[in-house]
This record gives sequence, structure tokens and C-alpha cells, in this order.
Amino acid sequence: MSSKHKSGITRRSVLGGLAASAVATPFLSGLLGRLARAAEGQSPLRFFIMFTGNGQSPEHWVPTGSATNFTLSPVLEPLAPHRDKLLLLHGLHGVSGHSGGMSESLTGWPDRLGGGVAEHGPSIDQLLAERWRSTSPLRSLELGVFPSNESQDQISYSASGLPIPAIGSPRGAFDKIFGLTNGETSGALRAQQASILDSMGQEIEAINQHLGSEARTLLDEHLALVRAKEVDLSQPVEPLQCDLPAAPGGNLGLVDTWKAQHDNIILAFRCGVTRVASVRAGGWGGIQSGKYDEIGVSSGHHAAAHVGPSADLLAINRFHAEQFNYLLSGLAAVPEGDGSLLDNTVCIWLNELGLGALNNHGREDLNVVMAGGAGAGLRNGEFLHLGGTDYQHYLFTLAHLMGATDLNSFGDHGTQVLTQILR
Repeated sequence: MSSKHKSGITRRSVLGGLAASAVATPFLSGLLGRLARAAEGQSPLRFFIMFTGNGQSPEHWVPTGSATNFTLSPVLEPLAPHRDKLLLLHGLHGVSGHSGGMSESLTGWPDRLGGGVAEHGPSIDQLLAERWRSTSPLRSLELGVFPSNESQDQISYSASGLPIPAIGSPRGAFDKIFGLTNGETSGALRAQQASILDSMGQEIEAINQHLGSEARTLLDEHLALVRAKEVDLSQPVEPLQCDLPAAPGGNLGLVDTWKAQHDNIILAFRCGVTRVASVRAGGWGGIQSGKYDEIGVSSGHHAAAHVGPSADLLAINRFHAEQFNYLLSGLAAVPEGDGSLLDNTVCIWLNELGLGALNNHGREDLNVVMAGGAGAGLRNGEFLHLGGTDYQHYLFTLAHLMGATDLNSFGDHGTQVLTQILR
């Protein structure tokens, strides 16, 4: 199919432009229903993704021992406080390459258009966000740690393939989470966003005549989101009944940025602001050079990965595990129902390449760290080798795990439920 037209406007340029506008005007759901616990008296499920790039070295990542009696590897040792809440997977098979891995990570669609852009959507997080949109003020929350928001760096996509970029500012994320549910500030923020939407609508309509059918489909979806946002802004504000800390400061380093973004997500889940969230570190090449100086590594993640199983690569990925552990600990500290917020949150740490793929860019042995989710029926406390199972079946299983049991498929060809990861 053709994605370029005589006007010079390509599918990628449209995606990039719409992604930039999405950063300026985050699309909050105006349906301020509380979390879906009233009907059955059950705690609602939440869904969290942490993405870091460049795969893992098997020498650093693979645990030793059996499925239920294993020793955590050097990279995974920081997760020891939550060992009984972990489900460690490897042996999944996906589409090779940085760009193929990015596009497939959450959508299940290989990159056939080039540049890492997903051919179709939605990504699994956005599927759940749409299904749960009436149960929280914010459909979903896409955050980043020094994120690259180029077209090839996206993991979250709407139903028709519109990328949803990550917010890199912890203060900006805090304001997005809590600003429109705060009666003192919501009036000014809503007026400002309404003005931006008016301007955007006029500009988008002006370029509509220059687009081909594929680009127009994306544009139509964007306009539908604009109209939905206009309806949201017309709804009365429901003040948030939740104790909040002070907003994060600006100009934070690597460690404080990551912790602040995870604090934002813990707060958003605890306060019922959203049920779906993600944190993406950099892009497909990870966070670049200079940012890991705080942990004693001068190279960027991508450069360290291509050296192989070095001390720098181990330090970077142990640091990533420490951040995942920080998120898990924060969720575990919040009592909910008969357990904790962690028990009702399916937490996933993944990347776009597999084990031992540092120089061949393969995805023949994908590794995934899962945690929590006992309330959803996720198996805990095990290390499983899935023996070449198609990664898209894993995404299909996630959809069913989170309640989308009416789906017959997900992504390009995900159709099988992996019962071995379920209780």
C-alpha cells in the first residue's frame, strides 16, 4: 500500500505530527466514575508496563535452578524482596530487530512499513484503557525517563495505529494526573486546553484535503479524540479525594526522574485516577550516553549492550531492576482488599530484543519479568522457559488475563492462551 502522496505528506510525518500534538493536549477521559469496585465489591485490576531497550545478556539475566526452586541472576537480584510475587519468563519468539521489536512489543504487529511504526493497533495497554475508560478519570498514563519520541521509539498505539508518546517531565505528568481533578486549578487548565483544541481542529481540517486514505483514517481518529476531549472539558469537575505529596521538582537526574515517574504511577493507581500506565526508558536504543553517569557508567545503554556482557551492561540492567523493584515496593505498601495494590496490578518489564541478541538483534529468546497480579489469576513465584512459544500468543494471554476474554485474537496472529502462566 502506498503511504506517500504528491503533497509530500507521508504516513510517518502524520504520525509524528499527531504524536507531538498529543503531548500538548493529553486526552483525559471526562467520565469521572470511581474505580469499578462497587458492582461486585472487588478491587479493580490495574496494568503496568516498564520498557527498557536492547535485550539482556543471558549470563546476566537467566536464573539458575528449577521452575519453583530458582536463584535470581545478577540482573534480577534487586527483585529479591518480591521473589514470591515474580513470574520470570523466557523462550518467547518474536519478530527480530530493534524496529520490529518496538512495533510488536505491545501491539503484536510486525514492522512492515519501516522505522518501527506499528502497522495496526491497539497496543495491549490501549485496548485495556479503552475498555476501562468509564472507570477512572484518566484512560491511561504514558510516562518516560528521558524518552525519545521519534516514530521508531513508540510502544503504545491507538486502535488505528496512532502513536501515543511518553511524557518525560515528572512535574508535567503530575499535573496531568491531578490537575483536572483539582477544583482550584481545573478552570484555568480547561480553558487553556479548550483554546488549544480549537486551534488544532482548524489546522487539522486545513490539511485534510492533502491526505491520502490511510493518513485520513488516522486523522479521523485524531479528530474523534479532539471531539471527545471537548465533551470531557464540558463536564463538571469532581475534586479528588486523596492525600497528595508535593509536586516533583524540575531538572531531575536519572535516579530522581525514574523514582518520580514511578511515584506518579503509584499515586495515580492508589487515588483511582487511572488503571493503565507505562514507563519507557529512552527509545529502542535505551537511554543514551551521559545519563548513566550517576551510577558510574559513562556510555549509553545501546553502546554498552553492543560490547556484550560487560560490567557496564550489568550495572545498567541491575539499575533498571532496582527501579522496577521500587515500583513493586510502592504498590505492595498500599493495602487493598485482602492484599495490596500490587496483588491487583499486573506489572511487566520487557524490551524489544531477546536474550543473547546484543549484536544479532534477534528475538528468538525473549525474556519478560512479570510481578503481582494475583487478583487477576497470574501465577507467582516461578521461572518458566516457554520453549519458542510465539510472543503474540503471550499478548493474547495478557488480554484474557486482564478480562478481555471475548477476544478471539490479538495482533497479527495471537490466538492461544498460555495456561502455564495462569493459576
